[in-house]
Amino acid sequence: MFQRILTEKERRQAKAYLKADGEKGSIVRSLASRAKKHLPTIEADLTLLKQLLQTYERGKAGRKE
Repeated sequence: MFQRILTEKERRQAKAYLKADGEKGSIVRSLASRAKKHLPTIEADLTLLKQLLQTYERGKAGRKE
């Protein structure tokens, strides 16, 4: 499992873009394109992981009693 979605450089560029409200460099265009393509899968995976953790923690709590 990957621990990060963005590299440090991508994260800095995204933050700079948001702060400057606008200049679309090649990294920002690439990020936007990849986000449109992959965001639904990332959100589905995140939902699945949250459900897994909820079930895992419930099972863990039940064993302590």
